[in-house]
Amino acid sequence: MTSRDKIIESLIYIKGDEGIKIEDIKEVFHLETLAVAKDLMNKFVENFNNEKRGLRVEEYNGIYKFVTISEAKEFISSLISHEKRSKLSDSALEVVGIIAYKAPITRSAINAIRGKISDHIVNLLMLKGLVEEVGIAKTPGNPVLFGITDKFYDYFRIRSLNELPRLSEFANIDLENDATEEIIDLYGSQREEF
Repeated sequence: MTSRDKIIESLIYIKGDEGIKIEDIKEVFHLETLAVAKDLMNKFVENFNNEKRGLRVEEYNGIYKFVTISEAKEFISSLISHEKRSKLSDSALEVVGIIAYKAPITRSAINAIRGKISDHIVNLLMLKGLVEEVGIAKTPGNPVLFGITDKFYDYFRIRSLNELPRLSEFANIDLENDATEEIIDLYGSQREEF
């Protein structure tokens, strides 16, 4: 392991749950481009993970973090069994899913898609750090727009939104005969086109 690899390992450790971004690596090592930083990280990840340690480095949406190996799962669960991860209710999963697919999206658009008021659930998801305010819509009333956070990727163990299933993959949704599909475009964005 090179001294630069040791420094990267230390940086990832210090950043903890937040993880480290390519931009951070570029800045810390005074590299010329993000591509050079990405190459450096790819080599580090490959070398570190090939050492077969108790931790691995994984990338989630451009953020690098330490994760434990799957072989340790049972033992870790035993150690921290008193700290149970809070699970999301079906309603919360539905709302965070709508936000992930449709972001940026307003509360009223979420309510229209669900057919019920979802303000409390949006607030809970914000408290959990899974969604955040990402802007203001340029529509009457200037409503707040919501999007997902980096913690969303960690929570659902996905690297990018491309890993989310298409709505057509859900067996219980009839997209051809669903009347709401004509009114609300689930894949469109509320951002203005420039």
